[in-house]
Amino acid sequence: MTLAAAPLDQPLELLTLPACSSLEARLRAMGVKPGCRLVVMRRGRPGGLLHLRMGLLDFMLRRQDAAQMEAVLLSPDQAPDPPGREETPSARPG
Repeated sequence: MTLAAAPLDQPLELLTLPACSSLEARLRAMGVKPGCRLVVMRRGRPGGLLHLRMGLLDFMLRRQDAAQMEAVLLSPDQAPDPPGREETPSARPG
């Protein structure tokens, strides 16, 4: 499915980047590349922007650019942990 058609609040794995080389370079500079996991948080008005989250990075993407990107749904057990939920070792033993 395309990233533009992906459901809200579902973990996704990105498969491809858009064909536009300047946009591809900007996305890669932010760490957005094939194999990364992200979530579509919100959609703007019809044809508007998508609000995407990848780990601690939130960014907006035009829907026509997202329509050029392929993604696959992940099962809930493959979803990344939400920020701040990582386990930290206890300061006390035992």
